[in-house]
Amino acid sequence: MDVIAIVRTVLSRLMLVLVIILFVPVLLIFMALPDRIKYRSRLLYRMIHFIYWAIFKCSFLPITFTGTENIPDDEPVVLVANHQSSLDIPLVGWLSKGKPHIWLARSELLESFLFRCFIPHLAVVVDVNNVQKAFGSMLKILRLARQTDANIVLFPEGARFDDGEIHEFFAGFAILAQQSDRKVIPVRIFGANKVYPVNSFLVHWHPIKVVVGKPMTSGEGEGEREFSNRVRQWFIEQKEE
Repeated sequence: MDVIAIVRTVLSRLMLVLVIILFVPVLLIFMALPDRIKYRSRLLYRMIHFIYWAIFKCSFLPITFTGTENIPDDEPVVLVANHQSSLDIPLVGWLSKGKPHIWLARSELLESFLFRCFIPHLAVVVDVNNVQKAFGSMLKILRLARQTDANIVLFPEGARFDDGEIHEFFAGFAILAQQSDRKVIPVRIFGANKVYPVNSFLVHWHPIKVVVGKPMTSGEGEGEREFSNRVRQWFIEQKEE
């Protein structure tokens, strides 16, 4: 039995609960506000930025970020990242630097009663198995993107994978980038799968590295699938040191 892992896990969970309790009012305000207001509120997102920071600090793990200078401060972008653990959400959300951002969430999350109560208020839910619903979600995201300067944030693999590999991408992010005329910022996360393995309660010690790539744009005449594959290739080419 790994006593250190147990102690680290208990402390981490207690700190996380404390953070959640302290910031419940912020989350409730966010959930109650209409989209046209919350996706424009810099003050609200500065508080959310601090929540992200507090959550990943509660892991007590060495986390390093490289390439954050590649995220422009003066224009909205589409942030895409690989998905290995629940810790990915605050890690990637923090990269928006307190700027409003729109999360995309897969519809399978709504199978949980708890998630069904608050996920639709925190993100735009996308059902990739239903063309009509997926199209409606894409239209909503594009409408919000045109009405605000909020970043768009998503995991293009569409699910969480803890094998350390890069899986196939859904091309929806490429369509959003092309239709909203935004650059794509790729974010490769290393090590989070070794910290929070699926179905494991323990927080395992392992350094986490977050690599932010240079902005990528769709080339002239390049289709969304080709652009999606080119972005995915960047992820494949990144290596964990």
